Amino acid sequence: MIRRLTARLQSGPLWWGQCLLCRHDCEQQALICRQCRDELPQLEHPCPQCAFPLAVADAHCGQCQRQPPPWQRMRVLADFESPYPRLIHDLKYHQRALNGRLLGQLLAQRLQPPYPEAILPVPLHWWRQLCRGYNQATEIACGLQDVLNIPVDTHALRRLRATASQTHLNRRQRKRNLHGAFAARPMAYHHVALLDDVITTGTTMTELTRLLHRQGVSRVEVWAACRTLDH
Repeated sequence: MIRRLTARLQSGPLWWGQCLLCRHDCEQQALICRQCRDELPQLEHPCPQCAFPLAVADAHCGQCQRQPPPWQRMRVLADFESPYPRLIHDLKYHQRALNGRLLGQLLAQRLQPPYPEAILPVPLHWWRQLCRGYNQATEIACGLQDVLNIPVDTHALRRLRATASQTHLNRRQRKRNLHGAFAARPMAYHHVALLDDVITTGTTMTELTRLLHRQGVSRVEVWAACRTLDH
């Protein structure tokens, strides 16, 4: 009985009035109190294409000027620093699906138009999603949809095989690991946003962006809660 009640409190609507970070009551925004929201780290002047922090606004970093990524724009909340690692870890491994909703809502507040026609969460292999219970990227996408009302398309992309975890792989190993791992259904989109929880080397987004371009999508944005990209 106690275990069932605890699970209900952690996943159900009763938590919408309680801050997911400090557990105090929320005053203005569901899932996070004003003090915790004001203390969240954020990127002040990110590079528009890789979100690398810069000293001035509306500038591209040297790496993107020399070798632009295949996508057209990247938007993230912050670097992978506290409290985001805990929120994302609990979202992925401890069944805290509401963390995804919060991350999506926070990200939505940092975005500006023109908005894409659809949000495409990076797909999990069906077995990994079955074990986890959900796709964490889809949970973040639902939070974005709450604010921006952009359709979330969970059928446009498929992961064809269960790839090894990318956590401890370098860039070359990640590229080899993901080769041929994804497929796309026929689509009529011209402008989409690829969404994931964390961008590390950008290998997954590069693979998916090129796949979408081959499908006729002309503009691809990359959205994520955090980035750990280094140059």
